[in-house]
Amino acid sequence: MSRAPEPLPATFPSGDARLAFTLDLPAGTGPFPAVVAGHGSGRVTRGQLGWLSSQFTRLGFAVLRFDKRGVGESTGTFVFVGTRDSPEVFPVLAGDVAAGVRFLRTRAEIDPRRIGLAGASQAGWILPEAARQLGGVAFLVLLSGPICTVGQEMYYSDLVENNTSRALSEADALLPAYDGPSGYDPLPVLRSLDTPALWLLGLDDRSIPVAHSLANLRQLKAVGRPFEWRTYAGLGHSLSPVIWNDIGPWMEQFR
Repeated sequence: MSRAPEPLPATFPSGDARLAFTLDLPAGTGPFPAVVAGHGSGRVTRGQLGWLSSQFTRLGFAVLRFDKRGVGESTGTFVFVGTRDSPEVFPVLAGDVAAGVRFLRTRAEIDPRRIGLAGASQAGWILPEAARQLGGVAFLVLLSGPICTVGQEMYYSDLVENNTSRALSEADALLPAYDGPSGYDPLPVLRSLDTPALWLLGLDDRSIPVAHSLANLRQLKAVGRPFEWRTYAGLGHSLSPVIWNDIGPWMEQFR
């Protein structure tokens, strides 16, 4: 006796890929404000974004999470991003996030005027790029998101993530002398962005140069970008649940 075929995953299109998704809804009745969850580096599935989704649904937001292109049940090609290819790959990944927003704008249970983006680490480069591509994004929430070039992040990470005996202050002092390949630079996009954004940054982060990122954020704020940030002494790149004490009140303006 033949078995029925397994059901195909729910997908939405993005360029040459179909991206397998899960849409999580909060309690209550819609239309809901929503978040499209962005990915960190590596082969990230929508299952690995469940922790992020649960926090936002608790706050009353629907969450669209999807397998990164070429990962899990999504089609397309996965690329491990470095300095050389980041200027080409990040806009493609941002296009996938943008496609997720366009998909949500067609859903009756979602308020199309209140869709924002959130994600951690590498998503800090990708999500502002997606907001620039789209226009009309309500907000950005960026956990440990770098405000520096890919080259600077990789140099900094080599200095202190792979050498935990080196002081962060020493790496901060060495960073301005870096003259290697820059890769993707987020500053041109951030200078053009009018989307309200919140960064959550651990001051003991050994993956991204937080002091340098904060200096860039202060400059962007000084020229009128609607950006805010919260910093946490003693927390590293993974942060901790304490950040939601700050994210929750900030998100109230979008509910």
